Amino acid sequence: MTTELNTAFKAAMRRLAATVTVISTTAENGTRLGMTATAVTSVSADPPAVLACVNRSAALHAQLGLGRRLCINLLHCSQQRLSEVFAGGLDGEIRFTEGDWQSNAEGVPYLADAQANIFCEIEALHAYGSHSVCIGRVTHATCRADVAPLVYQDGAYMCTGPLSD
Repeated sequence: MTTELNTAFKAAMRRLAATVTVISTTAENGTRLGMTATAVTSVSADPPAVLACVNRSAALHAQLGLGRRLCINLLHCSQQRLSEVFAGGLDGEIRFTEGDWQSNAEGVPYLADAQANIFCEIEALHAYGSHSVCIGRVTHATCRADVAPLVYQDGAYMCTGPLSD
């Protein structure tokens, strides 16, 4: 990719607003892993499935594989600090000292007060460029009563609200 195309592509992508998530899982040795991600979307409603793109340089990437269970925690607009922590503000297990982290019956860590939690099992994994595209079959989902997701756009965090008529 040319430098000009790379610059234009990055500028275009900064205009794509996205809900901020933290993807969390547990390694084979029991260590909890998590990372901030905005490249997350639904793939199918029947069966329910999600897609997440994970940079190959992320520590969590080494644990990805078919059958791996993980949780996609959609952050509430009050959880900017958590996004920053899991984007590299802290390393390793210490990241999980921020927020109300719990584990489900399978040992998958999840943020109890997230905007929503989507638990899934990886059914497909495709390498592409600097990332791997993970497709997860949804096994369980929970939502908070209020709808106020944390959004990232043009290098800044924001909250959404309805447009007034």
